[in-house]
Amino acid sequence: MSNWKLSVCSAIAFFAILGAPSVRGQDWRPVGPPGGDVRSLAADPGDPRLLYLGVSDGHIFGSRDGGEHWRLLGRVGTRPDGVVMAIVADPRNPATLYAASQPLGSDGGGVFRSDDGGRNWRSIGLVGQSVRALAQAASNPNILVAGTLQAVFRSSDAGKSWEQISPTNHENLRNFDSMAIDPTNPEIIYAGTYHLAWKTTNGGRQWVPIHAGMADDSDVMSISIDQREPQRVFASACSGIYRSESGGALWAKLRGIAPSAHRTHLLLQDPLQSQSLYSATTEGLWKSLDGGITWTRVTPATWSIEALVIHPKAPGRLVIGVEGSGVYVSEDAGKNFHAANEGFYHRQVIDLAIDRERPERMLIVLTNSVDAAMATQDGGRNWTRLGSGLSAHAVRRVYAAPDSWWAALERGGLLRYDAQKNAWVKAGLITGQEAPAAKPGKRSSKPLPVRAASRPVIQVVNDLAFTRELWWAATEEGVLASRDRGVTWAQIPLGSAAKLPVHSVHVSDDGSSIWLVSPRGVALSHDRGKTWTSREFGFTPRGRLRLTEWDTNTLLMSSASGLYASTDAGQTWKSYNPPDLWVRDVAPAGDALLLSTQKRGLYISYDRGENWERLEGPTGESYFSALAELGASPTILAASPTEGLYTLEVPQGTELARSAAKANNRGAGRTPQPVTPVRQNQD
Repeated sequence: MSNWKLSVCSAIAFFAILGAPSVRGQDWRPVGPPGGDVRSLAADPGDPRLLYLGVSDGHIFGSRDGGEHWRLLGRVGTRPDGVVMAIVADPRNPATLYAASQPLGSDGGGVFRSDDGGRNWRSIGLVGQSVRALAQAASNPNILVAGTLQAVFRSSDAGKSWEQISPTNHENLRNFDSMAIDPTNPEIIYAGTYHLAWKTTNGGRQWVPIHAGMADDSDVMSISIDQREPQRVFASACSGIYRSESGGALWAKLRGIAPSAHRTHLLLQDPLQSQSLYSATTEGLWKSLDGGITWTRVTPATWSIEALVIHPKAPGRLVIGVEGSGVYVSEDAGKNFHAANEGFYHRQVIDLAIDRERPERMLIVLTNSVDAAMATQDGGRNWTRLGSGLSAHAVRRVYAAPDSWWAALERGGLLRYDAQKNAWVKAGLITGQEAPAAKPGKRSSKPLPVRAASRPVIQVVNDLAFTRELWWAATEEGVLASRDRGVTWAQIPLGSAAKLPVHSVHVSDDGSSIWLVSPRGVALSHDRGKTWTSREFGFTPRGRLRLTEWDTNTLLMSSASGLYASTDAGQTWKSYNPPDLWVRDVAPAGDALLLSTQKRGLYISYDRGENWERLEGPTGESYFSALAELGASPTILAASPTEGLYTLEVPQGTELARSAAKANNRGAGRTPQPVTPVRQNQD
């Protein structure tokens, strides 16, 4: 076990890197779930237990125990769409790292360098280039080569300067996906493109195609060189995996892997056993013990392996990155794997639901996960994947109903999670009759009679609200109510506004008062929906409206045109004029108010909207897809579009907090402006 011990030098360096607490003005705490997308992995050559992990928003995570525990270090660049395509750890200094970045959008990208183990990064060249591959010469670490969508570039001074070494506007020498440098001669460079492989033996002055034996039009995604026999080269491509014993002059296709798994992201050779190969594919990790003649899959076929690191001194230890799941580690050369995601939070949460009565019950919707929905019953200590049948891109919003989970779909209809089937199923029938208001304290367990005219709920449901007696659904065609926990629904008459789209519904804690918000105004009932009073807006809010109750006297309404408040049950409204008019979500936290905006991030107000202070998020950003008050405590649950869920405990009512809000106000804090009073109509 001696080879697993940290060297004194590297241990000191890494403790300095990871041990220092993050300097934040707020106390953000991760709730999970752990895991997420892994785009790149790298090990420190001097101490392979020091690992680095890159993800799709530029963030770099680090581990000092071989991948068992992780910590967010920093970000490559400033853009949240900068995919870290490759990480290179300099063998001369454990604190020096290089990273290749490719933006998902236009511009951005380049090569970046860190001199403090990944905490801080600076651009060192190829600004604006989509850098998809990066390699360092083993025989001369000052030499770096980078492959972009346009050309190959080389630096001979550790990234201080770069020169293009491939022809400009060449028909085939473009769209580079992989790079490799001969371990003994840095003038020999291999390059894989979207269309086959190329090689130079004189530092880029001349390039020759090396695709004899490869299927035409192969996208060469990785190239690796046998460190002891450099003439032996391996390549993985969309058409399969290949080996050359002649430096790429002739390739032989390695058989034995199922054809559907031929999209191989990476092919690596065991550093101590040259006949042992690992193929990281879209359908699991495959292993060969005979140089690629026969193969065995060592992970589930559902795992798409994006990255792989083999410990050079203990080759039985594998660390893999699985798309949508995170990091897995094997101690026995792939016979067994265990999840190793502690501290690695990179879930892209687009919506969350929290149970008002049991705030430890939470549901989230994910875009970068094998399963679109995950739930916790214990406040985030344990998470469960909620089966099949739900697509994240189809979800409009999700809800925590009493003892069940519900989802409203963008194109209309409702889904309910069926725990017995472990699947999301279509739910809800409209009976064609009105749902009479239930009496206080009583709940009917019998569904409404299903008539021949009954039909599934196909309307676009904008919002759901729940009491013990009645459930409410705000739809694009009015309001529905259910007395049988969503089995059957009935249309609620609202007078002349019955068929107007209703954006939001809110119910008081005792269920007696119901507020409905439409683009026209507010409908209010104080008798559990028996009678309604409608009040039209005297202004025109834009976008989808969402109603939130701050306290017993204050209603909040957020929209694309700003934030509004009413202290008289919706008769009149005043505008808060937040720093960004496009309000994503709002959440009260005691006497404070948090606001998530579309463009400018997260803001807090301690003086009921007169002044706003911008909050920096837990990972350097302040944009959150959803906010929710966590129970009765002044704690906010925030859904990050990149790093999962966090909680933020909001300080309450102190002069220090109020003074800080005014002194550090970076938003456009303005006194709330009155809005034209609404007109009241009795229906």
